[in-house]
Amino acid sequence: MKRVALFLDRPYVDAHYCFTELARHFAEGGYLVDLYHIENPFNPPPAFYDTRIRLFRFPQSVWQKADFWIRHLLKQDRRYDAVVGTPVMGAILANRVARLRRIPMIYLADEVFDPEVNDHALKNIHQLKRIDRKINARAWCTIALGEERFRYQKEVNRLPNDHTCFVIPNAPPGAADHLQSHFYRDMFGLDDKPIVLLVGTLQWSLAKKIFEATRSFRDKPYHMVLQGRSKGSLLFQDHPFIKLSTMPLPSYLLNYAISSADLGLVLYDQSIPKEVVNAPTGGKIGAYLKNKLPLIAGNVDDFRRFETEGVGVFWDGEEDIDAVIQRALGRRQMLAQNIPEFYEKNYNYSRFFQPLLNQLNEIV
Repeated sequence: MKRVALFLDRPYVDAHYCFTELARHFAEGGYLVDLYHIENPFNPPPAFYDTRIRLFRFPQSVWQKADFWIRHLLKQDRRYDAVVGTPVMGAILANRVARLRRIPMIYLADEVFDPEVNDHALKNIHQLKRIDRKINARAWCTIALGEERFRYQKEVNRLPNDHTCFVIPNAPPGAADHLQSHFYRDMFGLDDKPIVLLVGTLQWSLAKKIFEATRSFRDKPYHMVLQGRSKGSLLFQDHPFIKLSTMPLPSYLLNYAISSADLGLVLYDQSIPKEVVNAPTGGKIGAYLKNKLPLIAGNVDDFRRFETEGVGVFWDGEEDIDAVIQRALGRRQMLAQNIPEFYEKNYNYSRFFQPLLNQLNEIV
């Protein structure tokens, strides 16, 4: 069988569909998959339950790098037919393996490495940026999480006009479906009032705003739950209204948990460049829509399309959030009916992955 290596220098692989579904779809497409990721105590390791997918620690120390190259050079099961890498260190390793073996390299742009926008604590950041541009340009193709994201990637990395790109959303596969679930009701002992869910962290500006604004909430016709991505993603403090879950959810449990809610919050601030860049490709969008949860989305301009398409309501970040939630609750059945068609057209991972697999199979 053909083999592919995914060099993902990230600790939160299990929390993002752009990583987990890439591995699963390669395996389902006939490849043996070796996934290299960073291990840490705050994020659960990926859980695949598929013997075609193996997990390895991403080499960081001198000894780990030496061990990687010894095994790669001497062991037959480390000879790959294609490699995938994330910026920056994952792409650097993938590029070296690809050039040594003369195999295709895929640049997975899960984020745009832009020193002018993102806060990076890397040494020699501008030198790394020059290396990143060269590697991206040499890659057989780039996977971008959205059309706008690729246009931004192309500008920042100065990619040629003929550079091949596959847009594959950061979303689950399959049709949108709402599972029968009482996950959060059972966890917190909630009654049958609707649940408004925020998956993520408090690092985003509007999430912090809601966190503070709802401290005065008491008897509302809905509950609010904040689901952290990792053990370290939430402040351990009491909140009189919002229920805080700091239990990391493995990817296989995510749909069941989200389906126990009724509305999904997507919060990015139009006034913060980093949030504007990340907003359209946030994994929570696909996760909510996959489970037929109408969106409350704010306040990035791109999110107005969710209200235009009839799958959510737009929040400008200034209107009283209680009024916005109650407006969404009043329309949720109609909004939920529009989600399956919208999701299939814009987010179903399987439909977007297949063209990449077809073209890769032609050259390996």
